[in-house]
Amino acid sequence: MDAGAADIAATGLEAGANTDNAGNGGDNSPAALLQRAFEKALVSVATQVISDSQSDMDDAMSELDDG
Repeated sequence: MDAGAADIAATGLEAGANTDNAGNGGDNSPAALLQRAFEKALVSVATQVISDSQSDMDDAMSELDDG
């Protein structure tokens, strides 16, 4: 082993590195908050659309069974 080689596993993050970002939930900047709010709204709308579609499909299948 070369005594002059850096031990990469033992080195920390560079000084001043910002590890907080929207990906790990540590960023509370207005842009990150807006992005998270948009994502939550998008999931809510998608869930409602899927639920309505499933309900329509259940109704259609019920009509086929009845008639």
